[in-house]
Amino acid sequence: MPDRAAARKLAEAMVKLGNRCGTNTRAVLSDMNTPLGCAAGNWLEVRESAECLAGGGPADLRALVIECAAQLLVQTRKAKTLAAARKLAAACLDSGLPRRKWEEMLAAQGADLAAYGKLLAQDSIAPVVREVKAGRAGFVAVCDARVIGEAVRDLGGGRAVREAVIDFRVGVDRLAKPGDRVARGATLCRVHAAEATSADMAVKRLAGAFRLAGRP
Repeated sequence: MPDRAAARKLAEAMVKLGNRCGTNTRAVLSDMNTPLGCAAGNWLEVRESAECLAGGGPADLRALVIECAAQLLVQTRKAKTLAAARKLAAACLDSGLPRRKWEEMLAAQGADLAAYGKLLAQDSIAPVVREVKAGRAGFVAVCDARVIGEAVRDLGGGRAVREAVIDFRVGVDRLAKPGDRVARGATLCRVHAAEATSADMAVKRLAGAFRLAGRP
């Protein structure tokens, strides 16, 4: 939704509808003006999610995972308070159990875990990787999720029409987030593309997704 008021109105409608249908429902409002985590694109997000399931990953992704888990623990009466539930969720995440359970689920669906592990170990599985550089020093003030999402779509990571074939290799990672201090020439993000032309186009477009300020 475009703003907090619209998001709250939608959330309240969804919660009311769910509860009226007999499902214990609640909603969490989260800021999506900036991409969650530091990656956007199918495989890159899977890799980042696997890191989170092992107790790592970006802080904002971890925080939202813990919050959603905590809400569920309270709803299902596994914890009495949200504070206690957050501690339980964080401890579970740090134990490595979620990552093991995830891999059990993959194996149960016939996935090749050895091949999956080799892919996880690679820095990129796309043929072309380009960096978007900061033109000056400063603090990241804006990292525009809409511009980044549209760039990933045009790289082949999303569908403009229903019949489009998704390229799971492409996307953007190592995103500089609001508050980050960057030097001139520092990497604002990396583009993973199927070929050089689309990579170069994405680099030009993504330069406009970031705005720097003189203070955080």
